[in-house]
Amino acid sequence: MTELFPTAPIVDPPEPTAAPPAPTETETAPPARMKAWRSRALRWTTGLLVVFALGLGATWLAQVRPLRQQVAMLEQEQAASQASLAEMQAQVSQMEAVRAENVALKVGQAKLEQSFSLLNARLGTLQAQLVLAAGGEAQEAAQALARADAELAALEQALAGTQQAGVQTLRDRLALAVSELESDPFAARRDLEVLANGLATMEKAMSGG
Repeated sequence: MTELFPTAPIVDPPEPTAAPPAPTETETAPPARMKAWRSRALRWTTGLLVVFALGLGATWLAQVRPLRQQVAMLEQEQAASQASLAEMQAQVSQMEAVRAENVALKVGQAKLEQSFSLLNARLGTLQAQLVLAAGGEAQEAAQALARADAELAALEQALAGTQQAGVQTLRDRLALAVSELESDPFAARRDLEVLANGLATMEKAMSGG
């Protein structure tokens, strides 16, 4: 006897597939720690850059700017002294016929030349200080000091006695600063401060101030 309703073949249910394993704590922790480390490193780097910028600004205000102002002032004095020296030389040439006045003018000219040499030595010293304060090359500072030493050498030959000895002491201090430019810039700057003060004191003494 035939079946009125055919039965469907029995199919076994599919076997359940295993779910992927959940990420463990050891697999998720390193990326989180790396992100936190990068964030801290970025904050530290930004802070250091800000501190560095503030330090540069403070150095500019405390050292570089005042030195530049002093250099500009001495350059103005140098121009004025050079004009006075040229005028004095013209008067000497015109007064050759009057012996007494000529002698007085020559004495005045010699003193003016000495003051001019001392002024140029101060200017060279300040320029070297400015180079070091601004973080410039030691060679540039050495060139400025070489010009200052040449002026002091001429002044030393023109003077005598204690004044000549004083100039020699200043030249010794200058030579010490030059020898320290490469090996110890901090000591060089300190010796240049001593040199600048000594030059200012000598200038006052020579001008009678």
